[in-house]
Amino acid sequence: MSDLEKRIQVLEDIEAIKQLKARYWFACDRRDADGIRNCFVKDGLLIDFGFIGQFTDLDAFITLFMEMTDKPSHIDLHHGLAPEIEIVDSNNAKGRWRMQFQLIETETQVAQFMGGYYEDTYRKEGDQWIIETTKYSLTFNLMMQKDSADVLKLIEMGAVPGLASEA
Repeated sequence: MSDLEKRIQVLEDIEAIKQLKARYWFACDRRDADGIRNCFVKDGLLIDFGFIGQFTDLDAFITLFMEMTDKPSHIDLHHGLAPEIEIVDSNNAKGRWRMQFQLIETETQVAQFMGGYYEDTYRKEGDQWIIETTKYSLTFNLMMQKDSADVLKLIEMGAVPGLASEA
C-alpha cells in the first residue's frame, strides 16, 4: 500500500468512527436497542458511565438504559462535538468527544442540560468499526423543575451528577 493509500485509509477510518458514534447517539435518542447493540463489540466490552454504572454486559446496559428512558415523557438529545480520533493501527483506534445532552421530562416537569466528554477505544471487526470501551466523564449538570406556578426552580448546578428520573 502506498503512502497516499495509507493516508486515505486513515481518513476513511476516522470518518467511519464518526459515523459509528453518530449512529450510537441517534439510536439512544430513538430508544433503538438493536441499533445500540450493533455499535458495540461482543466481547471485551467496558461501558463506564460513572454515576450511572459500569457494564461489561451489553444486555445489562441496554436493559438499564431502556428502563430509564423508554417512556413518552422522556424527550432527549445527545450531541457529540469536536471528535479527536487517532488510528492506532489497522484494527484499533481511540477517540475523545465532547458531549452535550438535553432532556425534557414532561411527567416530572424537569429540564436537564448536561455536558462532559467521552473517551473511547474502537476495534475494527471485518470492515466495520465498533466501540470496545467508552467512558463518560461529567463536566457540568444543570437541572431545573417547573413548579405549580410555572416557575423553573434550580435542582442542581455544577459538576454534581444526577438524573432527571431521580428528581
